[in-house]
Amino acid sequence: MTPRTETPSSRTSAAPPAPAPTAAAAPPAAGTGPTLPRPGSPAAPRRGLVALLAFAIIGAGAAQMSAALLTLTLKATALDAASAATTISISSAIAGALTLVALPTVGALSDRSRSRLGRRRPFLLFGALAFAAGGTALVLAPGVPALVLAHLLLTLGFVTAHVTVTALMTDQLPARRRGVATALISMSTALGALLGMAVSVPFGDALVPLVGIPTLFAVAGMTTLALAVRDPQRTQVPPRLDLRRTLGLFWVDPRRHASFTWVFTSRMLVFSGVAALNAYQAIFLLQRLGMEPARLGGAILLTVIVNAGITLLVAPLVGRLSDRLDVRKPFVLAAALILALGLVLAASAPSFGFYLVACTVVGLGQGVYFSVELSLATQVLPDPENPGKDLGILKIADNLPVTIVAAVAPALLAIGGGQNFAALFLAGALAAVAGGLAITLVRGAR
Repeated sequence: MTPRTETPSSRTSAAPPAPAPTAAAAPPAAGTGPTLPRPGSPAAPRRGLVALLAFAIIGAGAAQMSAALLTLTLKATALDAASAATTISISSAIAGALTLVALPTVGALSDRSRSRLGRRRPFLLFGALAFAAGGTALVLAPGVPALVLAHLLLTLGFVTAHVTVTALMTDQLPARRRGVATALISMSTALGALLGMAVSVPFGDALVPLVGIPTLFAVAGMTTLALAVRDPQRTQVPPRLDLRRTLGLFWVDPRRHASFTWVFTSRMLVFSGVAALNAYQAIFLLQRLGMEPARLGGAILLTVIVNAGITLLVAPLVGRLSDRLDVRKPFVLAAALILALGLVLAASAPSFGFYLVACTVVGLGQGVYFSVELSLATQVLPDPENPGKDLGILKIADNLPVTIVAAVAPALLAIGGGQNFAALFLAGALAAVAGGLAITLVRGAR
């Protein structure tokens, strides 16, 4: 790895040497992030911080995923059933573009914030407001433009929640205590989808409770965290945001920060394997396994329950074990190999029961991966004292695989005459293995 650029504090000065710092004032070791403030200080994390972080991010996931999986489609169909699919496609494309821009932007703005309310708190409140406005707009939307606006507001709320909660966790927890928190944050989309769908079942197609209840979870979680967290005001004046620094919001130099680049690459490859399965499992069940359309919804819900249940069971346990051993990379590599095995099993599944076994293996791999990978990433951030922007860039690696898989899937499916799901899933398995091997090239973390 190319050495990091020398900082002013690391240069030898001609001035007389300053007194040796006390243990409490000693700078953090490289790669460990900010030190934990002394108990009782204004910035010290309060008890129950991990639970508050989980409430906020899983609530945000519930609001976002219930909209993505159900309520946006219901609203689009109510507006114009004939063009509902086109409406959702256009809205999703616009929201995807917003996500790629907003992730590093929100992170950088929160890093630079000097608000009296604190560094992250204003963004938690902004995210809650975006969710509330987006949910209201979705219920009341009189036409397609209003529906697209609602989708954008919900997307902005979720992006803000994810970046801010992750940055707050990095601010307040030392590297050796992040395992459980990063596992819950990484699982927030899956757990949010499960929560959002679970509360939707009793209400059929009644849009007000279908939108309102998950949105209430998001608003309550983010507001509670904002009110409870100890988030001191930043006193240091950040440099002016000129054109060069603005463009830098979307870029990390891979030569100077090789380990961060390898983490990004690893995450993108592993998530490409997962995306290959998630994006095409419905059509796989219909065309490869011959499932009747009437059974499809229940079958997919069952796969979500199996996958999320295994992930939820495994991730906190592995996260604690990783914290105790103070190692991450072996777990990431093992997770990638387990994911690949699950994709191989899916590629050869002759029945839905066998496919559920494959989903169980994939869920096990995700549980191990989610428990450690984000924690490892926080140890190699280019600027540990200002993590928001870099965590936003890292999150892009979760979203790019959807586009990558959509681009290459038609060619893979066409191998041998068409509908070659085995080729698609095996390609995903190879991507997962490559992602696991890429993590071995990371330096500055074990």
